[in-house]
Amino acid sequence: MCDVRRRTWVLLGLLLGLFTGGEALKDVSVTIPPAVKIMDTVTLQCRYDLQGEPLYTVKWYKGGQEFFRYIPKELPSTQVFPLPGINVDLSKSSPNEVVLRNVQPEVTGRYKCEVSSDSPNFYTFIVSGYMYVIDVPEEDPVMTFEKDLLEMGYTVRGNCTSPPSYPPVNITWLLNGKKINESSLRHIPVPNAIVTDNRRQPVITQSALELEIDGSTFEGGKARIQCVATLFHLYRREVELIFEEEKPRPRPSSELRTRDATDGCKGRYANAALLIGLVLVGLR
Repeated sequence: MCDVRRRTWVLLGLLLGLFTGGEALKDVSVTIPPAVKIMDTVTLQCRYDLQGEPLYTVKWYKGGQEFFRYIPKELPSTQVFPLPGINVDLSKSSPNEVVLRNVQPEVTGRYKCEVSSDSPNFYTFIVSGYMYVIDVPEEDPVMTFEKDLLEMGYTVRGNCTSPPSYPPVNITWLLNGKKINESSLRHIPVPNAIVTDNRRQPVITQSALELEIDGSTFEGGKARIQCVATLFHLYRREVELIFEEEKPRPRPSSELRTRDATDGCKGRYANAALLIGLVLVGLR
């Protein structure tokens, strides 16, 4: 009966907080990392200002399921509710934070912190944030191009391929430090990958680039092309290639001398023919 009354007061406090702004409970906020690696230890923080009111309870939810509760008036004051993939470290958890050990892929989701002040007001606020558990690539991306020298007016084609990850990495192309647009993007499922959830299929990301070579491509006769692969704040790798500008090759000097000598002989033959013609005309 007492628990029913408390729930009624909490519900009334939540409604009152919505309409009055929760004058005795403010500055409620959460700090939830947007992305973490599988098997990481993660701390979820919930901050609040009770404005002198006593604390009734702090509850944590994943989606709509409660997994941690703190009630200072009860013994023990903390309680954990089983939830797949969630392993709460009670020794490090408190009214302001919950520590999760060895997080698993199913821990991905939206987390909510519900804070309630005690009687007589039972003000209640709920704030939330989303956390992604990701598979981070273990290697660098690989960049390939079809030729080593770049020629004016030519369209160079290349690819940048990332290692397997989930979710897919973001690939950015840079030319001399400035971003350029990719031509196409593909996500290729990893064959024979061991997955526990079809929605978490690791993929290889492949980005293609087609770049038309013109006067702005080179700086000092060189073009520096970079492929940058990122995944949240947990992975950033880049590879680069430096291309030389291909210029027309000068003709060998021996070829020039041969051509000049030939042209000179042709000139002498033409002058001799002209002189013979004039002599013949005079004899007539």
